[in-house]
Amino acid sequence: MMLERMITSTVLILVIFCLRKLTMGKISMRLRYALWLLVAARLLVPASVGTTAFSVMNLLPETVLERAQTFSSGRENGQGLSAEDETQPVYGGVQASAYSDGKNGGAEPAAGEIKTRAEMMPAAERASGEKAQEKNDAAVRPVSLSPADVLGVIWILGFLAVGGYMVTAQWRFVRFLYKNRKAFPAEALPEAFAQRFLRRGMKVYQVKGLPGACLAGGHVYIGEGTGAQEQNLTHVLAHEYCHARHGDGFWAFLRSALAAVYWFDPFVWAAAYAARQDSELACDEAAVSMLGESGRFAYGRTLLALLENGGGRERCPGMTIMMEGSGQNVRERITALAKKGRTKRPVFAAVMAAVILACGCAFTGAEREGANPVKETGAQDMAGTGENAQGDNDSGTDGRNRQMQDRENSGEFASVQKEYEDAAKNVKLSEEQIRALEESARQEADWQAFTETLHYHGAMEGKDDSELSKNREFDIQGYYDWLEGKGGEKPEDGWYLLCREDGGMISLYGLYTEAFGFRGLKTRIGTDVNTLDLPWCASYQNGNSENIRILEIADGGWPRRFVWKLPTGESAQVEKWQLYEGYRYDTGTIDLKILTPEACVKWAEKYLTFNVDQEAARVHVVYDEDMYLGDIDISSWQDRVIEDVRIVPDSVGFWLEDPENEANNGGGADAYQTDPDGVCEGTAHMTVGLKLKGLDGLWFHGLPVLTIQIVADENSDSGFRLVHPEISETFSAKALWQKEALNGD
Repeated sequence: MMLERMITSTVLILVIFCLRKLTMGKISMRLRYALWLLVAARLLVPASVGTTAFSVMNLLPETVLERAQTFSSGRENGQGLSAEDETQPVYGGVQASAYSDGKNGGAEPAAGEIKTRAEMMPAAERASGEKAQEKNDAAVRPVSLSPADVLGVIWILGFLAVGGYMVTAQWRFVRFLYKNRKAFPAEALPEAFAQRFLRRGMKVYQVKGLPGACLAGGHVYIGEGTGAQEQNLTHVLAHEYCHARHGDGFWAFLRSALAAVYWFDPFVWAAAYAARQDSELACDEAAVSMLGESGRFAYGRTLLALLENGGGRERCPGMTIMMEGSGQNVRERITALAKKGRTKRPVFAAVMAAVILACGCAFTGAEREGANPVKETGAQDMAGTGENAQGDNDSGTDGRNRQMQDRENSGEFASVQKEYEDAAKNVKLSEEQIRALEESARQEADWQAFTETLHYHGAMEGKDDSELSKNREFDIQGYYDWLEGKGGEKPEDGWYLLCREDGGMISLYGLYTEAFGFRGLKTRIGTDVNTLDLPWCASYQNGNSENIRILEIADGGWPRRFVWKLPTGESAQVEKWQLYEGYRYDTGTIDLKILTPEACVKWAEKYLTFNVDQEAARVHVVYDEDMYLGDIDISSWQDRVIEDVRIVPDSVGFWLEDPENEANNGGGADAYQTDPDGVCEGTAHMTVGLKLKGLDGLWFHGLPVLTIQIVADENSDSGFRLVHPEISETFSAKALWQKEALNGD
């Protein structure tokens, strides 16, 4: 059956590929997509439907079919009969071999004399003999595997590997969606789709880091920037709605399942890939039909825009993702949109005729004389009479030879299997891989444990809504005294007020637990509370109200867009800060963006160039390869040989932008301050450090800092963009410990 399905499905796949090529632009894409149902049906149906002269199996030589049947049944290795078989015919009380060993001259037994040895024994003796034979077989004959059994084991291993990969990939992708999703505001949905989605029970979610839209679990997931333009959002929703209407979630799962079952067949993989592409073309066609012909080319421009923004980077079996595949596939979709293909009656008739003929060739069996070689072979095995009796009923010596051959085959397979198992056991991971696996497992366990802690304390905070809970501050000095054994009290697990914006509209809380330390933030705006998995540290800098700035007020008078900064690490020599921007929806939920010091340093390394002029005691700073920013005076270090100039990673800080007009605090939806490059969030300051010959680390005492403006940018990965770098004429880095270290040196 497997051989027949492989051959017939391959023929059917090749026919459909030819039809796809010949009818491009001449039939509907939805009809072209429907043709793949025939391949799925052929792969799912275990047997042919009758026999016809049109079957492709007629082209296969009968000897090949017989060989395949014999191979799969195991008779090729002598597994069909045994010389000691208790059902071997006995003629008149003499075993059949007596008539074929030359002593009886091939005498024929009389009619009615044919009996088996077991039939001639008394019942008690026959039962005793059967038990003895079973024990003897179990003790003497080894377990033997036919070539078909070996192939079966290989198929199972391949199926588990491919299927396991697909299940794991889908689980990880769904977990990514559920972990990062947030509900898309219902009021922001286009009216044309709000009712459609409501009738189907579909919801729309935004997912941070998702490069393209997808349909999963009956719901639509879009990237953060998709909803920025209403037209693009309409096109994306129309496409995903058509996926849901076509039932592509089920068909995607079926394609993955068939690819896992037929993992060894490249034609099945090619068909699955082409069907996946045709499903996108069919949805494009259906979406344009829904939106109207006037939006055809605007829809195509949306596809190109999504491709440029990183579409197609996420792949997952069993999912329907709008921008999947290569740029060539997207060009095919654009070409199909431009051709505006529709089904023409003559072409439709020709396609149907070709499909009917292909089905007749693929779904029916071979029409032959004596069509069932298995039954004929079985009949001959059981006959044991005439001229073929001697060949079909092996003598005891031949049977033992076959058993020895079975043992050799089984032993060879066992040896190969043992070698494979030994090789698998001897595979050793490098130390780096082992550490990476251990770290990944530790981080996963740590994240799960902290999530439970965060939710537990979040629930406790919700029950305790007293003023004490809202205003309890962390005892920083007491904490450090307790750590150093100088008194103080061990801090309690719970939430602590870190800072509050001057107007009192935004409060920021930090979670401390003995198990996880300073981890967990909570924003409170009125009665709306959002809990975030973010780090903080015990610092006197936390209480400054200028750490929070409101950039935009919603019509209702509550903050719409705001920024805050917090220290995430502090010591006698280092301060580490992070910058956050929150966008508050009318539902009370917050869309959060984070700018880290690492991102700032990476930007500086990409765009800033430092050229050292040792003789002039100057460092020339160039921005973006050709924009001269100025010089940094290094005369105080001229007695040292400077090998390199770099940004100090642990010295990046942030200043928040002051509101342009404090009177705007009363309300309105205007931003406080704007910039030609976007909404200005604040300024990042970075310290330039010198790599001195013979000394480790970067030295920066007395050198001026660099200031770079930070603007909001929805198209960037972090949500921020750095612009307008300058060398500060006012501020310089202070690190007295460096000066003391050099003097001591």
